[in-house]
Amino acid sequence: QVNELAPMKRPFMADSMDPDGTRASAAFAWRQPDETIALRMWDEAVGDPIDTDILGRDLRKLALSKGVVMTGFDPMTDKALARYLTKTKPISGQEYVNASARFVTAVEAGRIRWHDADAVTADLVFTARKEKDAPGTFEAVRADDSRPITAALAAIRAVWLASEITLRLPTGF
Repeated sequence: QVNELAPMKRPFMADSMDPDGTRASAAFAWRQPDETIALRMWDEAVGDPIDTDILGRDLRKLALSKGVVMTGFDPMTDKALARYLTKTKPISGQEYVNASARFVTAVEAGRIRWHDADAVTADLVFTARKEKDAPGTFEAVRADDSRPITAALAAIRAVWLASEITLRLPTGF
């Protein structure tokens, strides 16, 4: 859903790098005054493979300049980038399953607004539900092994962080 976004305030970031190291994405998500979640993508990195030292330093500068509260990442594929960032949170396993469901629910309810996020829209076409052991649970995965979905994965993790109520408590609690 494309709409005007409120200025970025206390944003959360998530990064995602393709296991082959050829594509990486970073997404920002933050709460807007109307309690919707704003989503914006950073320019993607591509390479054969990507130099994670250079990209990691660039992401650190970006996170500091935007005042990022916390960065989510996949510990299986994104650890090389996450080591450059402060206040990181691995999001995998059951938590990623919950993040996938939250993202889908928020999109369907019109609770996410995005701008400059065409890569997410494009990736969602190549994203599939992978059913999990518990009935009705799933995780978002790529539907085609030849097409990375790093923008969608970063967006899912960033929205998850921005939507966690416990992280939104006023200071002093």
